[in-house]
Amino acid sequence: MSPSDDRLHAVLSGYQAPAALRQALAAANRPEIRAGQIWRARVEGTSVTVLIVTDFNAGAGEVVVATPGEAPPADSAIEHRRVATDAFRTLTLWSTVRGTLHHRALDVMIENSATSTGLAQELRSSPRVVTLDEDPFDPGAELLAELRDDLALLQAAPAVPVRTADPVRLAMMLPGTARQQLEQLIEHLGVSQNEAMELHRGRRTVTAEQARALETAIGLELGSLPSSGGIDPDLALEIEHPRWRDAARRRAARTGQAEVTARTSLAAEAYALAARESTKVPDWQQRIALLVAGEP
Repeated sequence: MSPSDDRLHAVLSGYQAPAALRQALAAANRPEIRAGQIWRARVEGTSVTVLIVTDFNAGAGEVVVATPGEAPPADSAIEHRRVATDAFRTLTLWSTVRGTLHHRALDVMIENSATSTGLAQELRSSPRVVTLDEDPFDPGAELLAELRDDLALLQAAPAVPVRTADPVRLAMMLPGTARQQLEQLIEHLGVSQNEAMELHRGRRTVTAEQARALETAIGLELGSLPSSGGIDPDLALEIEHPRWRDAARRRAARTGQAEVTARTSLAAEAYALAARESTKVPDWQQRIALLVAGEP
């Protein structure tokens, strides 16, 4: 970056949008996931409609695959239920194509009605049907197998890397006085004094690249400093919420990255922005919303 670019980046990174704008950005067309909603779930190569059966906890919940206007032949013995909802004249619920799905695979909410909510409640209260040995010669067996394969692909949607190690106070690992340690961090990592203090106190963890640069600069054995191996768990959970999928896809298309890589880079920038604040518990949704609002 040129000096002028650096100054512009610093100004934008420290920008605080008005409260009303922050609230509007957070609420605009970004629904929370609730039992009874019908979503399109999509990963590269497949797209499936699912009914959310349970509320999502830690980003995951139970879903049942549904096919609009598609059902097994009349002479099939495969367990299924044909219903009508506010959005679909005919929707087939496949009772045995049911499982846990992470919200990173959800794409667009299609319906959230009293009808769909009632269907989810009925599924929760009824015994779960687990029949995996249907007659392979059943006329609906091929379609059922395809739906199970689709659900398995969705369940395997790639996740952003999550940091598992807690930050370590660099004050306990670097040579010199506290002042000298801060000066080393600022000089060798190119961070601000505030960021250096966060690292020094163990409120943040250096990246792998920063750890290697610091080890080389001050003569420590390579690999001796702990580094972040991924994204803060709370931030990772938020960045994988479907409300950010469009932003991640736009970034992926613009940069030629995979969607999961674009999500990771968005999260990293949100983390860097939060590091310039004094709050100990950043509002990740707000931080990401501000970043996304400034992107093409």
